Parts: sequence; C-alpha cells; structure tokens
Amino acid sequence: MHFFTFHLSLFTFHSSHFLMIDYHCHLLPNLDDGPDHIDDSVAMAAALRDAGFKTVYCTPHLIKGSFEESNQTVRSSVSELQARLHAENIDLEVLPGREYYLDEYLLDYLKDPMTMGETQYVMIEIPGHAQAEFVKETLFRIKCSRLVPIIAHPERCGLLAIPQKQETSSWLRFSKPKHKIPGAKPYEPSLLDYLKDLGCAFQGNLGSFAGWYGPEVLKSAKYLQQKNIYTHFGTDAHSPRGIKRLPAEILQTLSST
Repeated sequence: MHFFTFHLSLFTFHSSHFLMIDYHCHLLPNLDDGPDHIDDSVAMAAALRDAGFKTVYCTPHLIKGSFEESNQTVRSSVSELQARLHAENIDLEVLPGREYYLDEYLLDYLKDPMTMGETQYVMIEIPGHAQAEFVKETLFRIKCSRLVPIIAHPERCGLLAIPQKQETSSWLRFSKPKHKIPGAKPYEPSLLDYLKDLGCAFQGNLGSFAGWYGPEVLKSAKYLQQKNIYTHFGTDAHSPRGIKRLPAEILQTLSST
C-alpha cells in the first residue's frame, strides 16, 4: 500500500470529498527565497491547482538578518495574491502563515504571532545545529503561551534523525523502568519523544518521500511515517518547477484517496 493511504491528515473532509491542503509553501512574491514576482506566484498557484490542491498556507521564512518582513506585509501579500487568483479564475484558497526559525530571537517574534490561518498553529523550523535543551525549553514556552508548534520537515532535521542502535537491551530502550537496575543507564526520552509528548504537530515534505533531499532524509521520512509522527504535509515549494516535479503516483494517490 502507498504511504499516503495511511495519512488522511493531509485532507479536510467536506461535502463527501477530500480536499488537498498544502500546509507549507513559499508562494508569496518577493518576501523570502520564493518567487520574485507575483506573476511567478500565480504560475505556482496554477500548478498547485492543477495538481489537485484546494488550499495553500503561505509560509514565508522569518529569519533574523535574512527575511524579516512584517506580519502585516504577509497578510497584505496574501490578500493581493488571492485577488489576482480570483481575477484569473484560479480556484485556490491562500491563507497566511510563517516559517519561524528557532533561534534566540524566536520568542520575541512570537509576542505578535502569525498563526496558520485561524488556527493556533505556528510553524517552526529547527536548525540542525541547535542544542536539544534549547529546543525543548523554547518549544515548551511556546506551548505554555497556548500556541501549538508545528515542526517543519522533521525528517530533514539532524536532531530528530533515526535513533542509533544502543547497547542496552530492547526493553530498556523502549520502556521506562520503574526501578533502578544496577549498571543500567537511566531512561532518556529522545527529543522527538519529548516534542510529541509536549503536543507538537509535525509537517512532512512530500518531496522527502520522492528522495529529493537524499537517501538519509528519505529513510528518516519513512521512519517517522511508520511511527505515526506526521500530522500535516506540504510541498515546501519555492517555484512552479518544485510543484511540477512531484511524482505523478503521489498526486494520483492523493486524488483517488
């Protein structure tokens, strides 16, 4: 069976049809490393519509010193693009969001958060060089503020990679012993376990399952899928080519599910 037959979280159920939603897309023009012009955004939107998507969350990067457009600029850009799509009869709903970079500036930015549409989700990208304890503390504080972190493409994050084999017995690795055992290492949940228990959501890139980011990312994506980690999916597209490159069998499966 195909991967996507197990994950209907990619869809919104409405009127007896499954509507495909892209939860991560760099669709807005001239805000980050996505399209430079609104005409390119329209071409991307048409490609998404042709691929079967009905709703797209626009998630431009917010990275201190690189991409720092205001939330109001993002909202205005979404409104302008939606008006253009209506004028060109491109049936695609676009909603605002951001892809926040997890660093020392993140909590300041989230004092005025840009959530994913009308939800409480905020999309967070965890850099591979981040310290696990800093990640835990930051995301705990975000969760305490009643926001829900949705972790962007965890399969591409080294901190959330497939766990390596350990020397301890399997039951010690996958259970929490109630009593101390002489010579046994204490149970230490992984960062992935911690974030899942914290209530974070996890967004997988469709291209990861097509092998776009290499065999290790593909392996991690399959592992996370097997562990039922993913709650959302997205193209993470930056151009029309990034959408048109999606394997036909993936889109056919989505359309027929």
